[in-house]
Amino acid sequence: MSGPRLLAISLSCHEPVNRALFREIGALGIPVHLVVPRRHFVGGTWRDTPDFPPENYELTLLDLSGTNQRTHTLKGLQAVVDAFGPTHIYCDSDPASMMVRQAKQVAPHARLWSLTAENMPQSLGIDLKKAAETRNPAGIASALVKAWLRRSARRRVDRVLTLSADGTALIEAMGLTATQVPLGFDPRLFRPLPEARDAVRAELGLTRPTIAYFGRQTPEKGIHLLIDALDRIRDRDWQFLIDDFIAASAYAGELAAQIERLGLADRVIVFESKHEDMARYMNAADIVVLPSLSTPKWKEQYGRVIQEVMACGRTMVGSRSGAIPEVMGGHGHLFDEGDVAGLASLLGTLLDRGDFADGAARSHALARLSVDRQAAIMADLLRREA
Repeated sequence: MSGPRLLAISLSCHEPVNRALFREIGALGIPVHLVVPRRHFVGGTWRDTPDFPPENYELTLLDLSGTNQRTHTLKGLQAVVDAFGPTHIYCDSDPASMMVRQAKQVAPHARLWSLTAENMPQSLGIDLKKAAETRNPAGIASALVKAWLRRSARRRVDRVLTLSADGTALIEAMGLTATQVPLGFDPRLFRPLPEARDAVRAELGLTRPTIAYFGRQTPEKGIHLLIDALDRIRDRDWQFLIDDFIAASAYAGELAAQIERLGLADRVIVFESKHEDMARYMNAADIVVLPSLSTPKWKEQYGRVIQEVMACGRTMVGSRSGAIPEVMGGHGHLFDEGDVAGLASLLGTLLDRGDFADGAARSHALARLSVDRQAAIMADLLRREA
């Protein structure tokens, strides 16, 4: 019997830092051919894929059609499939997507895997209700397309990789086979970096214990609550480190205004970085907070920053939203979502303690959450199904 051959179709690998998974699967002796869009529509603009040499896998760049992640397809995919001859195709797109549908069409005899971060109940009725509540005609059309693609996935997808227990239950309720995996971090990048810590702190003028937020800046991420909590401990000695949000969105503007209104601007340090450089800034921080808020439409699906911060050996604080407690795995520190007073009290306690290194959390991240762990799970499944 011949061994497995994996064709991976990945939109996220437009950023080379996200290709570590396929490097590690290839290192385990499984032939991997990675397909990535030549250009990707991100943040309302088309961006060229950076030139980056493949490691332990073959790489093809193809042109992407469409600007909606649910309806994207790739031009020329059939020729890649015919040349490589995969036993499996893995799409890091939701099963209810045109990319997954296209993958089955071009390789009907290959086993098809997909990835989802979804962790809340889904149905046409729920989606239509959401669209009606916001009086969004485009949302109604989107809900109908999503429902059609969801039904199609039941016939086409052999396995869905999920990121949380809630996600696994959701997929199994659809009648699909689910396997939970971490959304692995690259331990080559995310690790303790004492020299980088000193350099970044000197560069940014971080002279006090540093509380940080890294990641998307949207209301459900709860950054405004973190700023309110910081205001409550203004008598403590701290600085706040956050990604560059100048003119990034209406919410970012609200955050900037909130900081000014509370008189905290002199304690806020704003920086700009690519993902592959984020470990330097995570090392420069002492306490990192993910204060996510659940809404009727969303709860934290994974929280990639959690594992990256823990891998860097820093103190992690998260709300009890969605998958955050699950990913933290009993390490770091949790507070009830939306509890500003509780978060302020926790931050005050951690600042008073003054010891911000967390070796136990780093050990947990390396053992359970790394890209090596994700690759090992997937390689084992590939060999069993070959």
